[in-house]
Amino acid sequence: MTSKLPPGPKKSIRTSMKWFREPAAIMQEGYERYGDVWLLSMQRGTSFVLVSEPDLVKQIFTADPAVLRGGEANAQIGTALMGKHSVILLDEDDHTAARNLLLPPFHRDSIQRFSDHVARACEKNLASWPLHTPIELLPRMQEITLDTIMAAVFGVTGPTVERLRARITDLVAFGADERRMVLMHVAQRAGRVPRSFVRVRDPLDTVLFEVIEAARRDPRLDERDDVLAMLLGTRHEDGTPLADRELRDILVTLLMQGHMSTGTALAWALERLTRHPAMLERLRAELESGSEEYLDAVINEVLRLRPPVGLAMRFVKQPYEIGGYEVQPGMLLAPCILMLHRREDIYPNPLEFQPERFLDKPTGTYTWIPFGGGQRHCIGRSFATLEIKVVLRTLALHARFAPSEQPDEEITRRGIMFSPKQNALAVLRERVSAGSYVAA
Repeated sequence: MTSKLPPGPKKSIRTSMKWFREPAAIMQEGYERYGDVWLLSMQRGTSFVLVSEPDLVKQIFTADPAVLRGGEANAQIGTALMGKHSVILLDEDDHTAARNLLLPPFHRDSIQRFSDHVARACEKNLASWPLHTPIELLPRMQEITLDTIMAAVFGVTGPTVERLRARITDLVAFGADERRMVLMHVAQRAGRVPRSFVRVRDPLDTVLFEVIEAARRDPRLDERDDVLAMLLGTRHEDGTPLADRELRDILVTLLMQGHMSTGTALAWALERLTRHPAMLERLRAELESGSEEYLDAVINEVLRLRPPVGLAMRFVKQPYEIGGYEVQPGMLLAPCILMLHRREDIYPNPLEFQPERFLDKPTGTYTWIPFGGGQRHCIGRSFATLEIKVVLRTLALHARFAPSEQPDEEITRRGIMFSPKQNALAVLRERVSAGSYVAA
C-alpha cells in the first residue's frame, strides 16, 4: 500500500477563507490543477480529500462503514445544532436503527398525500410576490418548503407551531452570516459552542419541547399520521419510548435538512429557468399538455449543475487506499458532487444548462449524486423530489416571469448550502390561472 498523500494547494489562511466564501471556485481550481483526487488542507487541522471519479466514488459509498464513517464526518460541523441522536451524525448499527425509524413516513407512497398541501403553500406564497420588480426567490422557496416539512413533521398548526417557525427562521438567518459561520467552525474545532449560537438554538429547543409535550397530551394522537405522532409511538428494543432529547434531535434534523436543501434547489431551478425563457416556455407547454417528462429532466439537470450540497463526506478511521493514494486517519474523504457533475466525459458541455440531456438518459448511480449515495443516501429524497416537482409545476402554470437581465448568479455558501449569490433574483410579470396562459 502506498503511503503517498494526494497533491493539493498549500495550507494557508487565504485557502481556508476562500473555501468558506467561494467553495465552487476552489473545487473547480483544484480539479483542473490536480485531477480526480486531491487534498485540501485547512487551517486548524481539517483536511479533505476530494474525489470526483465515478469508480472511486462507488468505492467510497460501498466501503465498510466502520472504516469510512459518515456520521463522524457530519459531526465535525453539525453536533451543536443537530444533537448526538441525529440520524446524520450516527454510524453503523445506531445509524441503521435511526434510519429505520424514519423510513415509513418518507416512503414514496406515503408522501404523495402532501402534493395538494405543497401546491396550496406555493399559491399562497406567490400571491404576495410584487410585480415588475426584482425579488429574491431563495427565502420565498424556503418559506414554502418549511411550511411543507412542518406539516409532515407535526401535522397540525397553532400558536406554538408558529413560534417554532419563527425560531427556525432565526437559526437560518444565523447560518447565512458568513462571519458567524467561520467563528462557529473555529469554535467547534476547539470543542466549544459560541454563545451567539446558543442564543438562537436554545429558544428553538424550548419551543420544540413544548410541542413534544403538547403532542403527548393530544387525546387524538393515535389518529394522527405525522412524523412526531409516529415517533411518540415508537419503542426501543427494550420497550422504552424515545426520550425527549432523542425526539428533539430527530425533529431538528428533519426540520433543518428537510427545508433548506430543497428550498435552495428550487431557487436554483428558477434562477436557471428565468435565464432560459425558451426552456421555461417549453416546460409550461408540456405541463399544460399533461406531460411531466420535461419537468423531470429539468429537475435532474438543476440538481446536476447546481447541487445544493457540494460534498458527501466520510471520516477516515484507519489508513485507506484510494486512487493510488493513502488517506490518513482523521482526514475527511469526500466525493465531490459538484465536480463529478461537471465531468466532460460524462456530461458534454457540462457548464451548460441542458435539461434535454436527461430526456433519453437516466441518472447514474455514481455519476449523479445530489442526494449522496450508498447506505447513507438522503432519506428525504422522494419527499424533496415531490416538493420540487409540485412547486415548479405550480409556478410554471400560474406565473409568468420576465427574463433576467443579470448575469448567471455565482455559487456562494450559506451554512453548508451552495446557494445563489443574489438569492435567485427574478421578475414576476403576472400571475395567471392554470390553463389560461397564452405564449407571448
